[in-house]
Amino acid sequence: MKPIRLAIVGATGLVGRTTLDVLREWRVPLVSLRLFASSESAGRQMIYDGKTIDLEWLNGAPPENLDAAIFATSREISRQWAPRFRDAGILVVDHSSQFRMDADVPLVIPEINGDTIGANKKLISNPNCSASVVLLPLAAIDQKVGLATVIVDTYQSVSGSGQDAIAELEEQLRYPNAPPRVYPRAIAHNVFPQVGPFDEQGLCEEERKVVEEIRKILRRSRLTVFTTTVRVPVQVGHSAAVTVECQRDVTRGEIESAFREMPGLTYDSERYSTPREIAGRQEIFVSRLRLNSERRNWLQFWVVGDNLRKGAASNAVQILMEVFK
Repeated sequence: MKPIRLAIVGATGLVGRTTLDVLREWRVPLVSLRLFASSESAGRQMIYDGKTIDLEWLNGAPPENLDAAIFATSREISRQWAPRFRDAGILVVDHSSQFRMDADVPLVIPEINGDTIGANKKLISNPNCSASVVLLPLAAIDQKVGLATVIVDTYQSVSGSGQDAIAELEEQLRYPNAPPRVYPRAIAHNVFPQVGPFDEQGLCEEERKVVEEIRKILRRSRLTVFTTTVRVPVQVGHSAAVTVECQRDVTRGEIESAFREMPGLTYDSERYSTPREIAGRQEIFVSRLRLNSERRNWLQFWVVGDNLRKGAASNAVQILMEVFK
């Protein structure tokens, strides 16, 4: 990868800070690094690789002398600023959901559809963190035998909602009567099947994202996908129980082979992984593969991944490395 001039917008948030960790761990070559945060944080400093960097605030025209920017921000900030960076010739990798379903914006997991990036694309969307966790094994199956139906039940950690949600979980664990502020229900010692507001069809926002993004990334616009998204009292790591109908009868051997051949995926036929065990890892972990004994085209598996890593930061850095390789 050639050295680049990079900006992180939203550098002080969980995803922004995890992005800095990934950049340092992977020794991504940088000519320069600029960090942007809210007006309240502007003027403060962060440490990256032993160097002190002043936090800046986006105000006025897009900054100059940049090759790329990772936006780890809200939809509103991305909507306002990402097109301005793009129009200034700066590659934008955006974590928000603002542009994901735009037809001319690639939604990319490099191991699956890195070919959609294209040299002329200056705005690339990073997928939803829960969709990212299930897509590698789904792509492996689709490439090997073809998918007919996908049923996904997610178990999503509070870090997917940011630092305030982690603080809320910790507070409720210490003080059981502490009221919810980030979530609609108390999260400590609890689970609830709602991640985002409900729409008129009864789907919550996260469920719609998972369905739409699975279809777009797999390039299967008519694929049947059902999902239920559940928030759980876990700090880091999203999990999912996935049920799949394949287009033909399958064997355990060919599905296991598909999993083992997929880059970035670790398959274990003997034991299962949990969020606590895989926190901080880049890979997606698949286990508990089960085939239906009566209908040989149906199977189930368990999958878990760090939503701050492959579900966000490391996938964005992979996109940068692909563009500037």
